[in-house]
Amino acid sequence: MKNTIYHKAVQELTEKLQAVPYETLSISSYNKSYIKGMIPAIGYFLKIYATCLQQGIAGSGKSPRELTMIDFGGGSGFLSMLAKSIGIGHVIYVDLNPLSVQAAFRLKEYTGTGADLFLEGSTEQLADWCRDTQSKPDLLIATDLIEHVYDLKRFFSGLVSINPALTMYFTTASTPYNPYVKRKLRKIMDSCETGSALSPNYFTKRYEYIRTQFPSLNEGELNEWAHCTRGLTFGDINNVIQSDLKPVPSDPWNTCDPENGNWTERILPIQKYRDYLKPYAYDVIVSKGFYNEQRDSLVKWAVCKCLNSLIALTGKMGLLAAPFIIISCLPQGSSCKSDNPHST
Repeated sequence: MKNTIYHKAVQELTEKLQAVPYETLSISSYNKSYIKGMIPAIGYFLKIYATCLQQGIAGSGKSPRELTMIDFGGGSGFLSMLAKSIGIGHVIYVDLNPLSVQAAFRLKEYTGTGADLFLEGSTEQLADWCRDTQSKPDLLIATDLIEHVYDLKRFFSGLVSINPALTMYFTTASTPYNPYVKRKLRKIMDSCETGSALSPNYFTKRYEYIRTQFPSLNEGELNEWAHCTRGLTFGDINNVIQSDLKPVPSDPWNTCDPENGNWTERILPIQKYRDYLKPYAYDVIVSKGFYNEQRDSLVKWAVCKCLNSLIALTGKMGLLAAPFIIISCLPQGSSCKSDNPHST
């Protein structure tokens, strides 16, 4: 499959999605707002999706029609739509949010393009479906999701159980390389802890939970436990306090909502992903992302163009400037290789 096919598919789907009357579509206000934020740069997002699809198809050793792909955490379903546009044989859309599942389904109805199957749930529901249907998908792509997953060990275990040869591609702006991005995301994390971003903040949620569940603790003990359990859900907080073993957060910034475990743009060293996937004999390769060159200002276009050239030409050093990364998780011994010459 040639690059021109991806380019044409991106252009055609961009025009189609920009023409959809989202305000009158029977989807939730949440999804309307989410899509409204994406549409001005939809061509950029589709280009990111196309990059993952190109890598996945090229490394699969199969034609697109032979592939079964999982669009995990599919949101509004734009990745599924592009996958079908370039000829992926079977696309499974999975999302935990019922409003997003509804939106993706409605968009398929309106545009005539979208996933072949819509599943509401997470890895457990996907694994159940694959087991019941004896299906072994070849490829999984998830965008802006992996940085929010609470338990990556369990997450990867669930995905590999579906197919030990499943190739997985994750895009994330929570890059451990770009110092500007790290500083920006850590400010967001701090605001979730201190309360400037939301109320009640995560520290307050932990403090109140501990105070209610363990009324015998004094004020000093309450504060100490609320601090050291940053990054844990209520259930895990309960377990560590009952065991009287104070955890030590592995990172000074990473934090999650203790109610649901949703991490706030968690930044992890790439070695962590390698450690999680090592028991399953997977290699982890990192590819550099790129900036959106579709700008309404000639100056902004020139800056982004120059940055993308710099990223492409500077090898591993380009990771310091890349706005996002693609984490490719590939079974060892497979034919899957990143076609990005500056992957690490």
